Amino acid sequence: MKVSRNLLMTAGLAVLLVLTACAAPATAAPAPQGGPIPGTWVDVEVDGDTVSLPLALVEQHVNTHFSLVTGGRELAFMAYTLNGAIHVRANACPPCRSRGFALDGNILVCDACATTFKAGDGSGIAGACVDYPKAAAQNRIVDGAITMSLSDLVAAYDETLVKG
Repeated sequence: MKVSRNLLMTAGLAVLLVLTACAAPATAAPAPQGGPIPGTWVDVEVDGDTVSLPLALVEQHVNTHFSLVTGGRELAFMAYTLNGAIHVRANACPPCRSRGFALDGNILVCDACATTFKAGDGSGIAGACVDYPKAAAQNRIVDGAITMSLSDLVAAYDETLVKG
């Protein structure tokens, strides 16, 4: 009787723990120390030819991704911090059709094909899609926001689509 009571209490505690874990609010898990930082999708504001992204979001997440629709196309970009500087690049891997890169130290790693690129200049290192470097878009910090021109973003995206 005592064994079955202990077993019943243990099972009850296990169910309680599972229910508690399921009810806990979802939060972004921090990246492992020294491990790849996955991109976090964020929203940007578009006002005419100016696109802005809150600097605080990039500082908080380190590696952010955003998309915008222009000229009937949806274009994806990444904004990340590297060695204290902000980098904005096209977030596309044309041959494998990926829209996502993890930041692993100073290396960008394609989420789909694992091709690697130098995060500092976007040039390819190794992998199937290495011939499609990630072009940079000019950016500047204005009143706590990373600002870019829509035309610069489109040019960077289109440049990334070209083998080179």
